[in-house]
Amino acid sequence: MARATYQLNIVTPEKSVFDGAVSSTTLPGESGYLGVWAHHAPMVAALTPGMLTVYEGTSESPTREYAIGGGFAQVIDNRMILIVDSAEDRGEIDVARAEEALKRARERLAEALRNHQIDVDRAEAARQRAEARLRVVYTRDR
Repeated sequence: MARATYQLNIVTPEKSVFDGAVSSTTLPGESGYLGVWAHHAPMVAALTPGMLTVYEGTSESPTREYAIGGGFAQVIDNRMILIVDSAEDRGEIDVARAEEALKRARERLAEALRNHQIDVDRAEAARQRAEARLRVVYTRDR
């Protein structure tokens, strides 16, 4: 039996990243990762930086993975719209730059915590974005 699908649209402030039929997605919500399948109940969710996994068409295996920078998801009428700060697929990620960004973010986070600075949230967000990019890059090919 074929898996049911729904329409997924991923947009950033700069462009439309994806618009097509999918059977499911896994996305980083504020309370943890969540899965969305066809005919999901209506919802709005805040997203955090992390890895977005897409199962195009009726595929039972992931077909696309994106490092997203946070945003919002809306599900209604068998359609999901993701409005995200950024979305990068594996081919768009500069690994050396992402590793350097992760190193800098960890250093800034440690310094902010040592000095009791209020910039901890910004350093933590930078760390999450860099880790998401590297997770997408280093996820095994399926």
